[in-house]
Amino acid sequence: MSMLLNPFISFPASGGGGDLPVGATSQLHFVNAFYYAGGSEQAISALLGGGFDAGAISGLGMRITPSNGNRPKAIGSWLSDMAAGLAAGCTILFDISSAISPSGFLMFMADGANVDVADEAIIARASGNLSDYWDLFIDDGVTGSGAHKMAITLARDVGGGDHDYAWCADGNTAVTQTVNYLTHLASVDTVLFGHDGVGTGNSLNDIYIRSITLYPAKIPADLPALTV
Repeated sequence: MSMLLNPFISFPASGGGGDLPVGATSQLHFVNAFYYAGGSEQAISALLGGGFDAGAISGLGMRITPSNGNRPKAIGSWLSDMAAGLAAGCTILFDISSAISPSGFLMFMADGANVDVADEAIIARASGNLSDYWDLFIDDGVTGSGAHKMAITLARDVGGGDHDYAWCADGNTAVTQTVNYLTHLASVDTVLFGHDGVGTGNSLNDIYIRSITLYPAKIPADLPALTV
């Protein structure tokens, strides 16, 4: 019974546009038009809202750049899966293609609507760093145009009240940090992709997000293979 009630248990799925990767919990695959969250395949309009522009999706992925106005926000079961992932520990894999060296906010996860009003937040930047409003700061530069895969592990329980966070890009060795807290987010009510909710200054700069895949937390040694 507990498996049926746990939204972070992964199940196999298939649909007209693709398949859920083995071991994954949820996925938005913009190239294949395959969107799976909350245990079922769904329309992208049920999973992204806010300033999301479905017209930004093409065979190349979902484009985010300061001028195109696409400012997606997780909603529905995608938001619920992301929040459950943070609570349990999770790994998030981004597959992107960048016209120039990646820059801007890849993900903003917070207890408020944007970077100006959130009391707590976890921020992943496409240039290669992960931070929160407390002690967390991982920096591992990602440069160069073209394809990049970036895996981010959040709040992996390592015992004794400690939790590991990690960043890994393009098959390189993962960079990690252990902090003595799970997260200071009392609740996750906002997850934004490609922006911080305020203006265009922290928007991704001409990047196509090909897919975003959510997994239960992986150990650092498993991340390089995930990002090649």
